[in-house]
Amino acid sequence: MASRPPQRTTRLSSARSGLRGSERFSLWLLAAVAATIGALSIVGAATSIVGLFDARGASVPLFTDAPVPDDAATGSATIVSGAFTEAQVVIAGLEPWSLVLLAGGIAVGALIFAALAALFVALCVAVLRGKPFGRSMTWIVATVSVTLIVGGLTSFALTGIGQFWIVDQLNASPGDTIFPTATAGDLTPVFIGIGLAAIGAAFEIGARLQRDTEGLV
Repeated sequence: MASRPPQRTTRLSSARSGLRGSERFSLWLLAAVAATIGALSIVGAATSIVGLFDARGASVPLFTDAPVPDDAATGSATIVSGAFTEAQVVIAGLEPWSLVLLAGGIAVGALIFAALAALFVALCVAVLRGKPFGRSMTWIVATVSVTLIVGGLTSFALTGIGQFWIVDQLNASPGDTIFPTATAGDLTPVFIGIGLAAIGAAFEIGARLQRDTEGLV
């Protein structure tokens, strides 16, 4: 008799969500994949940060403008023109604060990616519970949107200043370098955050409709 109430609760929860077993399995699988990707982004960021403070030299990504050598192709096809736009450079003797800024940009970037993964996991769980427009989801979407906007701008600033400082240490003369630009910048997370803010407003409307519907029932 003690085991029946949990079974009834599970059946009732499944009925409320309106999902078949295969659909529930797919949602759990997607949530697991999203959580794994979020964890891997943090591990990758940690690895990159450790590489910055290697005693043999800091492994730094820099944007460059170097032409592809003419003899790079040895087959029947020939290279008409080409250039390298990014290089992973190992540099020794850099000032610690420039590396700290770059590490901060990498860490914040990983936090942004992890926040998106957490949002996806929360959405999958909310759908499984049959409450995709619950009050908690509204707050989660709003929090992640703010994280993306603020984090995107912060990561852009930290990475840009750090790379500019590193390029300045490599070449005293700005015109005599293959690293003419410190960073190309990526404000994509900021625009995604703005889009999520609009989605958050839609979730708030959906939450109100869901509460009104539950009140009628």
